[in-house]
Amino acid sequence: MFCCLKNCLNGVLAAQSVHITKTANPVQLDSSHMGHEVVIIKNGLRACGTGGVLANAPLVQSKSYFEVKLQQSGHWSIGLATQQTDLNQSVGGKDRESWCLNSNHLVLHGGDVIYRLDASKGSAVPNGGQNSPGHTVPGTVPVDLSPISAPPAFPSAASPPGGSGESGLPQEGDTIGVAYDHVELNFYLNGKNLNVPVLNVRGTVYPCLFVDDGAILDIVLDNFAYGPPPGFERILVEQSLL
Repeated sequence: MFCCLKNCLNGVLAAQSVHITKTANPVQLDSSHMGHEVVIIKNGLRACGTGGVLANAPLVQSKSYFEVKLQQSGHWSIGLATQQTDLNQSVGGKDRESWCLNSNHLVLHGGDVIYRLDASKGSAVPNGGQNSPGHTVPGTVPVDLSPISAPPAFPSAASPPGGSGESGLPQEGDTIGVAYDHVELNFYLNGKNLNVPVLNVRGTVYPCLFVDDGAILDIVLDNFAYGPPPGFERILVEQSLL
C-alpha cells in the first residue's frame, strides 16, 4: 500500500519555484462520490487505490469532452456513470449505471461486453456481431470481470513504454479521450477514434474512473493533450452554460 501511495504521489509534492495564479477549474474528482478505498490527490485530478470515483459535474451541455492519462498500469476503467453506480467495485461497466472502456480492452455496460478492441484489425469488434453497435447483446455469457482473473491490462514489460505504438491498444503513458453528445459515447486513443460508439446512455451521467492493482489515472479537464473533436468542448458547470 505504501508503495502504491508513493507512486501515486509522484510529482505532486515537488517544490515549485514559480507561482502562477490562474482561475481554478471547478470540475474535479468528487471525494463525496468515490469508493471507500479510492485515494484522490493532485488537486482532485488523480485517482489511485481501489474502486471508482465520479467527477463533481454532470455532462449537461450538448457536447462534452475530457481526457484521462494512464499514468501507471494496472486494472482501470474509464467512461461515464450515474451517481447510482457501485463505486466500491473495481471494474466500471459492471452494473447498469456505468458505461466504460476497461484495461482488458473491453467496453462494458451492465456486465455485458459491447465491444472488444482488436489490435490485429486496428479497430473494435462489436460483441458477437449480433446487434447494432452500442447495444449489449441479449443473452451474452457473463464475462469474469474480477481483477485477478481478467486478461492482462497491458502488454508485457518488454513492450515500449508510453504510447500505443503498433499495438493499437491502450498502454501506460497513453491518453484516453472521452466524447459524449447525449446520443453517442465515443472513446479516443491518443487522439484517434477507437470507433466504439456506445448508444443508449441513460440518466444524468458523470465522468467516472475505476482503479485497482496499482493503476493511477489522471483526469484532464482542460489544456488537452489531443484536443476535443470538432464541436466538442471541455466540461462546463451548469451556471457557466447560461
